[in-house]
Amino acid sequence: MSSINLNKMRVRVNYLNRSAKQAFYTARKRSGDATRIAETTGYSVSHISNVMAGRRKVNDTIANAMYKISSRRMKNSEKPEMADYDLEFVMSW
Repeated sequence: MSSINLNKMRVRVNYLNRSAKQAFYTARKRSGDATRIAETTGYSVSHISNVMAGRRKVNDTIANAMYKISSRRMKNSEKPEMADYDLEFVMSW
């Protein structure tokens, strides 16, 4: 039986590709993010907004910045609605 040298095998585990990072960000984006990503990466705001809209391809630098900004956020679909907050406020009176 041949032994496998694990030091030579470098397997990338738990890494997201660029399109997965963009999808992750899209579910969590907020207003003003294009400006923050542009400042972080050095690209123009218009180029970042084109990437977000899908008119340009996302590169690794932009994908990493998008992921880093949104990594600790809750999905937009999981956030409670404002009507829920108003109902709780009214019920407490």
